[in-house]
Amino acid sequence: MPADLLGALSELGALRVTPWRMLLIEGASAMPDLPGLITRPHDSMLRVIACTGAPGCLQAAQPTRALARSLAPHLPDDAVLHLSGCAKGCAHPGPATLTLTAHSGGFDLIRDGHARDLPLRSGLTAEYLSAHPALLREAL
Repeated sequence: MPADLLGALSELGALRVTPWRMLLIEGASAMPDLPGLITRPHDSMLRVIACTGAPGCLQAAQPTRALARSLAPHLPDDAVLHLSGCAKGCAHPGPATLTLTAHSGGFDLIRDGHARDLPLRSGLTAEYLSAHPALLREAL
C-alpha cells in the first residue's frame, strides 16, 4: 500500500491491522472511496502476488509492483499471477497459474510453475507486458 493511501486512511480514524492483513478503521461506518483501495472480495489485485522488486530488494532485477498493478485488471478470473524480481520467488514459493520472473533482459513468462522454472516466453519487457496484457490470457 502506498504511503499516501495509508496516510489518507489514517485521517479517517485509528487504524488496526487484522490477522487477515486487512485494515480496520475504528469508528468508520462506511467504506471510504479512495483510489487504489481494495474494497471488493473479487478484486483481481487479490490474485496478484508481487515481491518488493527493484530497487527495494538487492536481488531483484526489475521493478515488480507497478507492473503488477497494471496487469491485475487483465488477469483471467481463475488465474493467480506471481511477479518475482528474481528466480528465488520469495513472495510466493509455490507454483502459480502465471509467473513473471525478472532478469536483466526483462521478464520470463511461466505457466503453472515456480519463478525458477523454464519459461513459456522470455525477454518480455514491462513496457511490452503493459501494452499487451492479453498475453496473460493467451498463455493459459
